[in-house]
Amino acid sequence: MNVILNEKVCNLKFEQYADNNNVAIMLVKPKRGRMREEELVTTATVNTDTAIKPDFVAIKGWSENTGVEQALIDANVIYPERLGAIPCGMAVAYVYKLTSEAKEVKKNQQ
Repeated sequence: MNVILNEKVCNLKFEQYADNNNVAIMLVKPKRGRMREEELVTTATVNTDTAIKPDFVAIKGWSENTGVEQALIDANVIYPERLGAIPCGMAVAYVYKLTSEAKEVKKNQQ
């Protein structure tokens, strides 16, 4: 599953945050000239003190991640409706539901 962020074609990689098992989404791309090695473009999610259901994510859409929410919506990773907001320091992470397609990719990566 590809996501285009700032004109970069990225692969979607799902992980889990260790302390509360919230879903983590990383956008990665192959390292230039190296097969099978990836470099991190950005981590699209932010971990929160609040545990979130496995089909939901808290998106970090500020600072260097500006535009990541729309990129994930355009790539059919998250549904466009914001379902909540969680304070994160001086910013707010918005909660979105993963699409069926994204849940299938997540399942296949585990």
